Amino acid sequence: MLANIVARAVQLSSSDSGAVYEYDEASQELRLRTTHGLAPELVNELLAQSLHIGEGATGTAAARRAPYQVKDLHATDAYQGPLRSVMERSEMRAVLAMPLLREGRILGGLTVSRKTPGAYAPEVVELLQTFASQSALAIENARLFREIEQKSRELEVASKHKSQFLANMSHELRTPLNAILGYTELIVDRVYGDVPEKIVEVLERVQGSGRHLLGLINDVLDLSKIEAGQLTLTLSEYSFDEVVQAVANALGSLAAAKQLRLQVDVAPNLPIGRGDERRITQVLLNLVGNAIKFTDQGEVALRVSAANGAFLVAVADTGPGIEAQDQEKIFEEFQQSDASSTRSKSGTGLGLAIARRIVDMHGGRIWVEPTLGKGATFYVSIPIRVERSEVMQ
Repeated sequence: MLANIVARAVQLSSSDSGAVYEYDEASQELRLRTTHGLAPELVNELLAQSLHIGEGATGTAAARRAPYQVKDLHATDAYQGPLRSVMERSEMRAVLAMPLLREGRILGGLTVSRKTPGAYAPEVVELLQTFASQSALAIENARLFREIEQKSRELEVASKHKSQFLANMSHELRTPLNAILGYTELIVDRVYGDVPEKIVEVLERVQGSGRHLLGLINDVLDLSKIEAGQLTLTLSEYSFDEVVQAVANALGSLAAAKQLRLQVDVAPNLPIGRGDERRITQVLLNLVGNAIKFTDQGEVALRVSAANGAFLVAVADTGPGIEAQDQEKIFEEFQQSDASSTRSKSGTGLGLAIARRIVDMHGGRIWVEPTLGKGATFYVSIPIRVERSEVMQ
């Protein structure tokens, strides 16, 4: 954009060359950004040296915060040292410099020059002031863009460090917790001798709370691994019928405890799939488990079919449904629906976020079609044959 501005400024001011300088606040120097009409060897010399405020026409305009022109370089001492040598070899005689200002701050300078001496007309000066404003805006936008890029890189590094920390901590937490659960189970099974029933009841509650805590830690670990790029799919052939059966066996008692009907409908003759069976099972366990958790009466239905090279999974419930504004939010980390009936339910709000990441890694799609007050249906479309894991960003 600066190149276009300076080229247009040279043309409309009937000049022979032009340049745009940017002010570096740290070094308090003006550095060349772009030129028009100058020989390459002269440009290289100008790039190799910078201008100080008050030096040359450009530096003087910046110091005065006003247009400044040199009518004849041969009759002025505005340029000294190497800079004067460059200007003489460029054969330029007259120079008009405009300060680039933004809210009173110096951003740089726009300069045009010609080989014939003489002052620039007032209308040309006024025209160049418009170009200077455009140049200042372009430089300001470029600076903001660079700052945003830098902040984005810093945030990305911080996010990776956070994910790595969480992954490491989650792993470290699981090790002692598994030991606690293991020893508790041995005590409950009376491996170390008889235990009073009251203590058995307490230990069973400890086990229940420990398994719940382990599930939460596993969720954090999974999400952290995904964000840190450590989670990869283990691709192999699998039977979707067996996946559904495993989910129904694992969650059937949970549905029965709430007196809910768990309906399973799998289309006949489903093809053999290729993907990460354990992770696909994890997605279905989350969807069906959520449906049971948020449904107090009625039923939860799990339906699976295949068409157009993909498995289509539908998990429907008769729960409270989901507000329209929450349909995307619930797939974000640490988010749940704002409905009063769901806020009281326990959980990290990570399950659906992890499910979406896993489905994405399979090259599939997950979405919800709710009817507030009449339940919700979650859909998962996943390719039957996954040959490689999609890269997560």
